[in-house]
Formats: sequence, structure tokens, C-alpha cells
Amino acid sequence: MKLDGKIGIGQTIMLFMLTVGITNHVTVIPLLLSAAGRDAWLSVLIGAIPFAGWTCLLAFINSHLGQEPLHEWIKRTQSKWVSNLLLGPIVFALYMMALVHLIDTQTWTTVNYLPRTPEWFTALVLVVFCVIAANGGISPLGITSGVILPFVSILGFFIAFGNIPKKDYTLLLPFLQNGMEPVLHGLVYVGGGFTELIIVLLLQHHVRKPLHLSHYIAMLIIAIILTLSPLTGAIAEFGPVESTRQRFPAFEQWRLLSIGKNFENMEFFAIYQWLSGSFIRISLCLFLMVELMKIINPRKKTYTLVFLGFSMIAFTSLPFSDMHFMTFLSKVYYPLFMTLILVITLCIAGLVLSNRNRKRDTNHGS
Repeated sequence: MKLDGKIGIGQTIMLFMLTVGITNHVTVIPLLLSAAGRDAWLSVLIGAIPFAGWTCLLAFINSHLGQEPLHEWIKRTQSKWVSNLLLGPIVFALYMMALVHLIDTQTWTTVNYLPRTPEWFTALVLVVFCVIAANGGISPLGITSGVILPFVSILGFFIAFGNIPKKDYTLLLPFLQNGMEPVLHGLVYVGGGFTELIIVLLLQHHVRKPLHLSHYIAMLIIAIILTLSPLTGAIAEFGPVESTRQRFPAFEQWRLLSIGKNFENMEFFAIYQWLSGSFIRISLCLFLMVELMKIINPRKKTYTLVFLGFSMIAFTSLPFSDMHFMTFLSKVYYPLFMTLILVITLCIAGLVLSNRNRKRDTNHGS
């Protein structure tokens, strides 16, 4: 194992799987089911088509950075105000990615297995570990993901195949019973999940070898599978009506799992899956935020991470209901997040093209 402060391509993919997989399992699926019902799986397949093109755009940007950090490339090639205009919203998006999932984790923990534990304490424990991990750098995060992901994946296959006797995939049909409108409505949430692929672009300079188009396409396919599998499983096990009513459909599938007559109530395995993804996701977002803010001094970096972490805890302590939170996700967060990332990506691609043409003109002129 190389101790050069960087991670391998495999570790990058594992970080991505844990970071994006947890939100596609947990946050996106309930919103998708509420919007599109039985046809939610169609939203995923249809949404994959335009976002495949967007993924190619990410790979195009990646190929012209030469493994230079994105934020440094923007600062080097553009004015200060353009740099702030692009990097500021990315930092905000990363903060919201971490905050939204922290709130979701806090709610799930309280509802399912720690009802008498103060919610602020649950958030505090998780955030403390995430701040410590983010302060350690990208290499420990990559190693940690390599250790915990295999067990997360094994448990994923375990629940997927263990519940096959209880699944009826004919419940996925008939499709388009209510026309295309619900499917198109679901595209907003599908897009919100897929656009998190931008974290790979933010990480590319930490990878030992350059990332190529094939790596980006592979990660998009992984994101599609991580969304489709629990989504179709929820509909096949609970039906389109009951699954729409559930707050955490992926977790509810664990409640159905049993082995013979003697082994039941194995949903405690889901705690490992969920907290593994939450830990990596929040830690990675904190790490990237501090990096984009160009905080190099170790003491300032630690103070900034602590401030960001405790500000999230403060937000989770605000008096709002879970219904208000879900409304915020469906009406504000995912539409805004998807639009913001798409616009920023297009702007960066435009800057890359402009910079390439400028270099070409300079070479011709000389």
C-alpha cells in the first residue's frame, strides 16, 4: 500500500458508493415513490439517459484538468470573483449534502432504535467522529471505505436475495398507468441523486492515476443500480401503495427478512449499513469543504471543521417536524441542488473550452 496521501481508483469508487449509495437508498427513494408511485423505477431509467451525457461532460472537464485540483485550476485561470461565484455554491451544496443526511440519520435513529436518546446527542456523536475523520485527510477515508464497504455490500446482497420469496415483481406493472407526468416529476429526485457524482470531479486530484470516461460511466451505472435495487424491491415486497406510505422503505425490507422459523428481526444489520454510509458521506463533505475554502493551516482547519460540524448540529436542533423536512426536500432541496450543480458544471465546461481555445490561438499565433 502506497503511503503518498492519495487514494487508488478502487478506493475512489468505494468512497463514491458509500457516499451516494446511502442517500439513493434512504432519501431519494421515499420522494421518488411519493412522486411517481409504481412508475418510480421508470423515472430512474429515463433519467439515466440525459445524465449519461452530463457524466460525459464531467469526464471532459476531468480530462482537461491534468489532475490539478478543480478549485486551483479555476483560481489560476479565472478572476477572483468568477472563482468565488463558482466555488461558493459548491461549498454550500456540500454543506447541504451533509446536513440533510445528518437530519435524516437523526430521525431514523430516534424512530427505530433510540427513541429515548436526545436527538442532539445522536447527532453530536456522529459529527464528532466525522470531524476527526475529515481532519485526518483523504487517505484514511479511502482505507476506511475499503474496510467497511465489503460488509455493506454483502449485507446488501443478503437482503436482496433473502427476501426473494416475498417479492412479486408483477407489482411493477402496469407502467404509465397515470401517464408520463408522475414519471417526469420523479426525474427531479433522480437528478438530485445522480448530480452528486460531482464529488468525483472534486476528488480527482487525490487519485493516483487519472480518471477516465469509463470510470465515470461505471460510477453512474453503480448509482443507477443502487437506486433501482431497493426501489423495485420495496414495490415488489410492499406494493405501490404501501411502499409510498413508508418513510424508510429500504429499512422496512429488513423487517421482512427471516431465515427459517428461528431467525427473525435482523434489521440491526441495517444499522451498520446506514451508519457506515453516513460516516463516510458527512466526513467526505467536510473534508472537501475545507479544501475548497483553501484552509491549509492545521489549527485553522481543525477549528473550521469543528465549526461546520457544530453548526450542523445547531440546524438539526431547530423546531421542525419530519413532514416539514420532507416538504423541504421535495420542493426546495432537490430541485435547487440539481439545478445548481448542472449550471455550475456547464459554466466550468464553458471555461474549459474557452481556455482550450485560447491556448490553441496562442500556439497558432506563435
